[in-house]
Amino acid sequence: MTTSWRDEYSVGDEVIDKHHRQLIRYIQLLEDPKIRSRSGDDFMTMLVEGLAEYADYHFAAEEAMMAKAGYPQLQAHRSEHADFAKDMVLFRETFGQGSPRLEKALLGYLRDWLLSHILTSDKAFGEWSALGTSGPEA
Repeated sequence: MTTSWRDEYSVGDEVIDKHHRQLIRYIQLLEDPKIRSRSGDDFMTMLVEGLAEYADYHFAAEEAMMAKAGYPQLQAHRSEHADFAKDMVLFRETFGQGSPRLEKALLGYLRDWLLSHILTSDKAFGEWSALGTSGPEA
């Protein structure tokens, strides 16, 4: 299965959608058998590191946007991001040990978590902000 951007993943915000496209590009690189076969473990580890760092950057930007808008579900969203970050620490510590099962588990996790998160939590924010809800008086 190759992960690719679909219009249904759009949350209606150009910046967030751009970030999500980049996260999907990282997953595509990790999925690509040509890259995997031609690249050494160091390159694949570097990709995982890059994805984790970009996710941290994206989460900070997304949470700042939510805080500025007064999004009522911000704490729950932060918690989801924190859980992902904890999981990535574990994957980063064990990735590159040459285990195809671990690599497959990482890819499955990334696909499932990211796409599910976009389609539920991020979409909820997009829908909320599209309604123009910016505070208690709205």
